[in-house]
Amino acid sequence: MGEIEERTVELTKYIFTAPKWPYSLPFLLIFSIVIGIGALKFGHGWLWGAKAGLILIGVPSVISALLTAPVASKFGGTTTLNRSSLLALACTVIIGVFCGASAFFSILLDASLTFDAYIMALSIVFAMRMLVLLGTSNKSIWRTAPPASLQTLFSGIFLLFYAHNVVYYVNLVIGCAIFTLACYLFIRYVDAPMKKSFGVSGLDFIKSFVAQTADGRSEMEDFFRKMGEPVDVPVTVLNFATNSESKAMFVTTMLHPGPMGEICAGNLPARIANSLDGTVFVPHGTAYHDFNLVSATEIQKVISTAKKALAGVRYAGKGTRPIRVKKGDVTVLGQRFGDSVTLVATQSPLSTEDIEFAVGLAAISEVRVKGAKYAALIDAHNCATGKSKIITPGSRTSYDMIRAASDATEQLLAMPEGEVKIGISKRDAMYSLEEGMGSLGVRVAVIEVLGQRTAYVLIDGNNMVAGLREKIISALPVDMAEVMTTDTHVVNTASGKNYVGLKIDHGELINTIKEMTEEAIEDLEPVQVGMNSEFAEDVVIFGSHRTAQLASTVNAIMAMCGALAISIVTIALVLAILAFAMTS
Repeated sequence: MGEIEERTVELTKYIFTAPKWPYSLPFLLIFSIVIGIGALKFGHGWLWGAKAGLILIGVPSVISALLTAPVASKFGGTTTLNRSSLLALACTVIIGVFCGASAFFSILLDASLTFDAYIMALSIVFAMRMLVLLGTSNKSIWRTAPPASLQTLFSGIFLLFYAHNVVYYVNLVIGCAIFTLACYLFIRYVDAPMKKSFGVSGLDFIKSFVAQTADGRSEMEDFFRKMGEPVDVPVTVLNFATNSESKAMFVTTMLHPGPMGEICAGNLPARIANSLDGTVFVPHGTAYHDFNLVSATEIQKVISTAKKALAGVRYAGKGTRPIRVKKGDVTVLGQRFGDSVTLVATQSPLSTEDIEFAVGLAAISEVRVKGAKYAALIDAHNCATGKSKIITPGSRTSYDMIRAASDATEQLLAMPEGEVKIGISKRDAMYSLEEGMGSLGVRVAVIEVLGQRTAYVLIDGNNMVAGLREKIISALPVDMAEVMTTDTHVVNTASGKNYVGLKIDHGELINTIKEMTEEAIEDLEPVQVGMNSEFAEDVVIFGSHRTAQLASTVNAIMAMCGALAISIVTIALVLAILAFAMTS
């Protein structure tokens, strides 16, 4: 996966579903009573302390939990009762920690610090609520301030039952003002790089990420659409038909199935395959993460283009035997069908990532210069160790790929033709998404030409562990074979590295594919075959270099979040010292 996908997937470990409010609020009240008994007795009995805990901590927190959602909605934000209850509980814990620490230091220093600590905790609570609501509800400081201030406001009001020293309230106002300024500066400078690069807010990214991951809403696609750009991309269809019906179809797009899970085009292969007739193979084309679709709705444009290409296919009954051509680290398996060629590229046993769009386009152009009418260039995407590199324009590997594709085409165009037979076998996913397999499972096509059988194995997953490809190929009862993955990112929700073979038994997978290959051989029959390519127009993708820019911005946001957290703690300590000095 690319850096932005890696970093985004890593962020999911911080995302969780808020517990229902009937669980959060009772625990909040119990905790406030415990803190009251332990730290707020003020020399009285435990019953008095329990009451103080409820009045100073518990009741204000419950009120703020109940009011946050409607107040946020009134000012244009969105949150839920479950989230506001969890936030109130977290802030209650902060207040409890400060009160507990104050009880300890009061004994140690022989001074009453309880209310000073309580006031300081309320300032921290205001800052925390402000940041959380800015990231998940509303990016406006002034519209976020009313719901963010509720717990601090009601706690300050209930403090009147126990203390009337105006210094406490002066300190509280000063603390909240300082934290408001800190939040304003934070938001302004966090948003600066994102707005400069993309014209959208960094807080929109955080908010949409939380909404997509925790609630399943498609807000992240709305964010990506704002920064996207329209392009035209080739969609190539290779169809094998019997009696005018499609038996097997290979659809290759120069788009990337990302960024993660069901977001945008993460499940692109399955959506295409399930929208077309027959057994559809959707291998990975030559595209990097910049060619992620910004929304799942864009996939319909690709499907419509595939159907248009299919309608324009001109069939022939002839094809050639396959050949392998190796140039440098790149190996290409090529086979001609009629006047067009299919080329499957791999660098295995070297670890590789994606092939950039420009490299694939240059290779296809070279192939057509050699005389092929159309070309389907497939990235086998079948070897990963966690240190994979993309194939970029101008690199030695890119030239190796172009030369290998060109030489393979030249040889294929000169080879004798024979009748084409094909047999297929497919199994729905026998492993879960967490184990690295998408819903399309495994699909095998065995093609026989002039007595030579070739197996094309496609696994719905994102890359393969190094060495597994070679094990599979050596076990298959055919003359030649290649193993491919779809590069689906639907398997990447908990980890950016979830390769086929990483969490499953290799022997079991190999035996399954061997059985499927034997089934495909038994299914062999003559077919008509043809290829056609059309452009999907105005497809909105992330855009050139957007992935790298977005990754840098996410890194900056995370770094600034850490810096802000440190700043808040430092400010809190300084204010605590000043408050103690003023009240001593």
